[in-house]
Amino acid sequence: MTDNIITTRPAVVDDIPDLCRIEAECFSEPWSERGFTEFFGQSYSTAYVALHGDTVVGYAGMYITFGEGNITNVAVSYRWRRLGAGRRLIDSLARHDGVDRLLLEVRESNLPAITLYKSCGFVIDGTRRDFYSNPREDAFLMSLDAGLYRARHMSGSDEA
Repeated sequence: MTDNIITTRPAVVDDIPDLCRIEAECFSEPWSERGFTEFFGQSYSTAYVALHGDTVVGYAGMYITFGEGNITNVAVSYRWRRLGAGRRLIDSLARHDGVDRLLLEVRESNLPAITLYKSCGFVIDGTRRDFYSNPREDAFLMSLDAGLYRARHMSGSDEA
């Protein structure tokens, strides 16, 4: 269905109002405009947006240090979930120059996100106790070998 084609591109500061809108929709403790401005001001941060036409429908960000991409957030507007936006965002992060490994935390109760991450090749490495508040909850620590991900997807295999 061509009506639901999702693309990605690097995020820019002008995207901050859209990122704040998506944050408020998706998270109990959303980042502020100031938080995003500070994020974009760091030389070691990067983000991508998912687009339907010209409309920002999701985003993902990470801090990159020593070859590791520490994912800050992956968020997709409710209306656009299950149409490939999250997968495209993860793909963009995994293909980012200089990233050998991706790391993230996810609420243990967030089964849709965990399912997506596992389908992309992430594995659960451990648990961070009481990582989240509002409500208080443990997080799974997950990682992805980005080099292996790229090799699998360049060879035409969709298996993660």
